[in-house]
Amino acid sequence: MDSLINELYYGNICPVEQMGGATPEEREILKRIHENEEKLGTILDEQEKAILDAIKDDCLTVSASMGERRFQEAFSLGARLMVEILASGPQ
Repeated sequence: MDSLINELYYGNICPVEQMGGATPEEREILKRIHENEEKLGTILDEQEKAILDAIKDDCLTVSASMGERRFQEAFSLGARLMVEILASGPQ
């Protein structure tokens, strides 16, 4: 069996793919968002739709960036915890 580090290096482990899907509550919120976007689409003119699209794009960009940073921070915290645990040895 390859080491976990090798598996990660060669792309055999992808943490993003192992994340669970949306919860029922999140699916409901996503459904409401979609429905509200559809409603807005019927009343906004083209310029206003372009502004809404720009806002949505910016929200996706910042959300992805924050998610990546949170993953990195959590991974680093986990690694530091393991180092501390291993360094302390058996008590």
